[in-house]
Amino acid sequence: MSGNDGRVSHGSSVTAAQAEWRPSAALVARVDRYLGHAAAMGSQAALQAARADLGDAPAAEWRDVARQFLQRGQPLFAAALLELARQQQPADSSLRYWLAQAFWQAGETGRAEAELRGLLAGGTHSAASWLLAEVLRAEGRLNAAAACVATVARGTTDDMDGVLACIQFVRESHQHALAAELCEERLARGAGDPRLHAVAGQIEQELGHFDRARAHYAAALAGGIDLNAWFVPGSLASLQRYADRQHADFALFDAHLRDRTLSARARASVLFALGKACDDIGAYADAAHAWRQANTLTRQTVSWSRTRWRDFVRDRLSAPPLQSRSARVDGVPIFVVGLPRTGTTLMAELLGRHPDVCNRGELPTLEFLVQRLAGLAPAQRTAHLQEAAGIYLTHLRRDDPPASHYVDKNPLNFRYLDQVAAMFPQARVIHCRRQPRDTALSIWSQPFARDDYAFARDFGDIAALMEGCNELMRHWRQTLPLPIITVEYEQLVADPAATVKALLPQLGLSAHNSSEPRASTSTPITSASLWQARQPVHQRSVSRWRHYAELLPELVELFAEA
Repeated sequence: MSGNDGRVSHGSSVTAAQAEWRPSAALVARVDRYLGHAAAMGSQAALQAARADLGDAPAAEWRDVARQFLQRGQPLFAAALLELARQQQPADSSLRYWLAQAFWQAGETGRAEAELRGLLAGGTHSAASWLLAEVLRAEGRLNAAAACVATVARGTTDDMDGVLACIQFVRESHQHALAAELCEERLARGAGDPRLHAVAGQIEQELGHFDRARAHYAAALAGGIDLNAWFVPGSLASLQRYADRQHADFALFDAHLRDRTLSARARASVLFALGKACDDIGAYADAAHAWRQANTLTRQTVSWSRTRWRDFVRDRLSAPPLQSRSARVDGVPIFVVGLPRTGTTLMAELLGRHPDVCNRGELPTLEFLVQRLAGLAPAQRTAHLQEAAGIYLTHLRRDDPPASHYVDKNPLNFRYLDQVAAMFPQARVIHCRRQPRDTALSIWSQPFARDDYAFARDFGDIAALMEGCNELMRHWRQTLPLPIITVEYEQLVADPAATVKALLPQLGLSAHNSSEPRASTSTPITSASLWQARQPVHQRSVSRWRHYAELLPELVELFAEA
């Protein structure tokens, strides 16, 4: 499927409208002159020069000068100029909107929110609603952000691109029930765009409503969805376990593979689906053949460097320890890490059944913050750890009722456990492991949507990733004060209740029966394991590699049996 995995928004970002706006040469020269005044005589002198120059000019002229200041990275100057303009023309709504933009880019989110809410109190304003949603999301107030954009979606009439953008924003804010509601409302109004059905199918799939998802995907296909942009046939295979080759999906996959208009990536998506279906029915040779073709095609569009990965691991192993600058706070982050397909999604799902645990799924936030810290000098990095921890906790807690423990199950967070230890002394880490050959096969046969999982397309790359993961985890155990608890996949699927029961005291949680999901929660699952994690736990995937030992000799050559 097409889709975004989510992102962290921050006040330093520039909106798409601002990025696309092109000022005239005369306007650029004028702002150059003001900035020259600022360099020579200070910002107040430059502001006075701009004020005298603009005088009683129309609001649009004041606004455009301020927008050029924003493009030049001067949001505070832009804000001061816009406040002067508003004193002269208080009824002009565009000045208030761009003043909010200036505050937002300056990092003054409270003032930005106040301006936007004041503007929206006077009536609808789509751009202001979108900007307010970005401000709210940056503060971790995802419920409020999603509600804001839902209002825009409901007020939009014939702009399907705008409606889809609203629905995807709501989905990315983890408000899947609301996103599904928006889809159904639009469909009830007679919208026939197949993209709407494709998005609705994706949302229902992530909610675990697989029959509803299939109905929407069927409608998208019947409506002529662009299969090079929306990988609907590939998504169908994630909705069930196939029993025999008579299922209609086999004929569907074959038909699409005969379509010469499919791109390499779209064709690979269908081949991954066909391989999964063949594996379900025990046609292992057909499955291996389909997956090999799929991986060959996907390697044409993505790449992963073993050399860069090994350099990264070496740098992480030799990095000096970070001194913690974070005080203990309410709320214990639980990081579920390991290689992909080692049971991290199942582990997070089982922990999320505890009444004191909130499962946040696979968050991108930690990696974003680590990359931002990496751009600083070592001394600055240590000083900014507490700020980074605060941002992370804001996105962990959001505007939901508080919990005592929060799960982040991004498996690749194993790369940054030293940063975790410095930011969160109270954190717990669960390291999920699985038999290496089963792990490699499961990774290689899975159509990961994210390009940062490009290692999955080659067994040699998977082996390099596995070796680096093992090195880092050994290093973290020896050097970090964090409690790191190992959970073996085979043990987890053999007796999930006992495994979780043994974990709870180590996580600081009270005893609880994890056999049944909590009735009050419906956490969306957006990882590659979204179907498996909602099924009764089974052991069919233990030693699965043996079916492929002769068909995929790399499994035996590159990976240990235990």
